[in-house]
Amino acid sequence: MPTYTDDKQRRITQFAEYLRLMRLRRHKVVHEDCFIVFDDSPPEDAKSPKLKESVVVNVDYFSRGGSASGGGELGESPSKDWQGGDAQPRYLQFAFMQDCFYMELPNNTVFPPEVEQILRGSMGFFWAQDRPDLGWVRGNWKDMLKRNPLQKLYLYRDEESAAEDMAFILFQVWKFPVDSPLYVRAAAFHTQHRFEDGKRLD
Repeated sequence: MPTYTDDKQRRITQFAEYLRLMRLRRHKVVHEDCFIVFDDSPPEDAKSPKLKESVVVNVDYFSRGGSASGGGELGESPSKDWQGGDAQPRYLQFAFMQDCFYMELPNNTVFPPEVEQILRGSMGFFWAQDRPDLGWVRGNWKDMLKRNPLQKLYLYRDEESAAEDMAFILFQVWKFPVDSPLYVRAAAFHTQHRFEDGKRLD
């Protein structure tokens, strides 16, 4: 009978296969930047997939200069009903560039205490505003300062590591059951290429 460890490794392998597929699409099919979103609910906008954006927040609340463990006003965390209200949408997204790819966690899908857990449990995550040297940030620096998502950069052929980070966030930080369905949307940023449009992964 499969164990939790077996099921978790199956999901890591599944995630890594999608990330490798996106590398091939980026370099062999589209020849332009692409993205993929792993969502916990079926997308309403499947015919027009796009990366989701962080909400505009009090940046200090989420950045290293502020506390990520206390309560906050509405708008400073993903939901005022964090401890018992409506379920907060959860999703992970990746962008695939010429030389690398990166994970992004917009601040409306992750709570401040969870950010602390991610920063403690997985090396390499950073706030977008702290990396103005990265090419994709330069064009929309003012927007990054306002929205400031959590990101992590990966080199190509490191898809397994990215998949392990996904599993850590989904199954340890967000505490999803390991067999939870996810819905995948993938497309190119600047061309008409569309791939998955809400495909369910179990």
